[in-house]
Amino acid sequence: MNITKLLTATAFAFAILAAPVIAAEQSCCEKAKAAGKECEHKCCVEAKKNGKICEKCNKPKEAK
Repeated sequence: MNITKLLTATAFAFAILAAPVIAAEQSCCEKAKAAGKECEHKCCVEAKKNGKICEKCNKPKEAK
């Protein structure tokens, strides 16, 4: 019984600690798109006018 409680508590703690890390992987443009909006950062708006994507905010994803 104690091992079950320990494993449950460990899994819960891991989930709580891992959530911000997973959420932080999205760029500002991805977050805005998910909300059904356009990104309003000055650098992103300027890049979009030029037909590009802001490389400052949308850094290339590294292979893990």
